[in-house]
Amino acid sequence: MEEVKQSLQEAASKERESYKSVFLKKRSVCNRQSVYISGEIQKRIMQIVGVITGKQVSIGNFIDNVLEEHLKKYNDVLSALYREEMQKEIFNQPKEKDA
Repeated sequence: MEEVKQSLQEAASKERESYKSVFLKKRSVCNRQSVYISGEIQKRIMQIVGVITGKQVSIGNFIDNVLEEHLKKYNDVLSALYREEMQKEIFNQPKEKDA
């Protein structure tokens, strides 16, 4: 029983380290762009990231990391949805009126 408990603790520890290495890393953000998020989400992210990283990682870094991982994870789905919408645009062009 103790071995199972230790194994679960080790797995949880690895998961936390993996999370930190993916989402709580500093990165150079070139060509910055502004985006808007709700004040509630901003406060939650600021508190979580600030405490965990000792204010070493910015909210912008965290959001950039989360979005990068999301785009990687859902690349195939996003590509398929994109292609579907582009096909609609191609085939649903408004007809030109005779001049």
